[in-house]
Amino acid sequence: MGKELREMLQKLEQMKSEVRSLLGEDKVDEAEKRMEDVRALQKKIEVQRQLEQEERGGLGIGGAQLASGEIRTVTKEDAELESEYRQVFMKAIRRRSVSSDERSIIAEYEKRAVMHTGGVVGQADGDSGLILPQDIQTEIYTLMRDFNDLSQYVNVQNVTALSGSRVLEKDEDMVPFQDVDEYGLIGETDNPKFVPISYSLKKRAGILPLTNELIADTDQNIEQYVTNWISKKAVVTRNYHITNLLKTMPKQSLANFDNIKKVLNVLLDPAISANSIILTNQDGYHWLDEQKDANGRYLLQDDPTQPGRKLFKGRPVVVASNRFLKTEGTSTLLAPIIIGDLTQLIVVFNRRFFELASTKEGGDAFLRDTTNLRTIMRDDYKFWDTGAAVFGQLDVTDTV
Repeated sequence: MGKELREMLQKLEQMKSEVRSLLGEDKVDEAEKRMEDVRALQKKIEVQRQLEQEERGGLGIGGAQLASGEIRTVTKEDAELESEYRQVFMKAIRRRSVSSDERSIIAEYEKRAVMHTGGVVGQADGDSGLILPQDIQTEIYTLMRDFNDLSQYVNVQNVTALSGSRVLEKDEDMVPFQDVDEYGLIGETDNPKFVPISYSLKKRAGILPLTNELIADTDQNIEQYVTNWISKKAVVTRNYHITNLLKTMPKQSLANFDNIKKVLNVLLDPAISANSIILTNQDGYHWLDEQKDANGRYLLQDDPTQPGRKLFKGRPVVVASNRFLKTEGTSTLLAPIIIGDLTQLIVVFNRRFFELASTKEGGDAFLRDTTNLRTIMRDDYKFWDTGAAVFGQLDVTDTV
């Protein structure tokens, strides 16, 4: 990504933040005027992105689109290896014999694609954990956002080792840099308080039966089917573990919008409050969406930067499925509402690559005349700064 495009993207995020702040202050007209600048800059960014791609010779060789949206430089050799690996990968999925030369392609691709302890190794019969080709992985992570992946709101640390630790500093524990004289020594007494967070990636796996009629179909149809399935399964897995971690937090009653405002204004540090979201379930969202002020105006506002999303005081309102964040109670129904900066609350340690293997003999594949596809993802979920969010409960008895 070129310097010009990077600066444009940074400016765009700043302008969007200004729009949200103006909405939070009920300055709707000013927010709308600022949105005109946002739309103009978005068009300029798209042109600049296309220009950079063209200067690199197109994405086929000059650049590769990553899941983050960033473009990385790809050499002709990398592009050829990607193409060769894709062909070998599809042979392995179909359980066709893989030659020694093709095994060397697998080894070289994995060496370049990911560095981790205990790497996966291809085998001639295809019964190995092969990592997905880069473009398929990118498509999966793109689809995951469309399927309401809650991990996009937390801190995701992509790691290569299966276990280890990260040293992070809580926002509330940060201290100023020390005053040091010229040639003076930097003391240790007021150094920041770093928190070591250990992780151990857990294996999450599942089996997708593929009919042998599908296996005989085109590569494109197989990829589309598998990609869609993995994306949905990965989102369900992440949302399940993130919400389970959230539910262990202490809970407090939030009776009305004034209580919610108090969380944002008083209970959270201003730096955390400014970057907060409001996460609730479908029942909680329905309650929030029905609330009006004294003049009959709905308290939730439309987010002009992202159609379909709502804001409260400039903070995005995120909706999780009732099946992940359940409403508690029988006679009195209490819906969850988590308010805070989830990027400082939870860290997801993620091994970025999915591993796939297939069999026609294992399990019930032989009996059903299918090819069973095994998918493995590895991650771990940890709290970082529990002071970065408040877990509230809304009484939604009258609205559900």
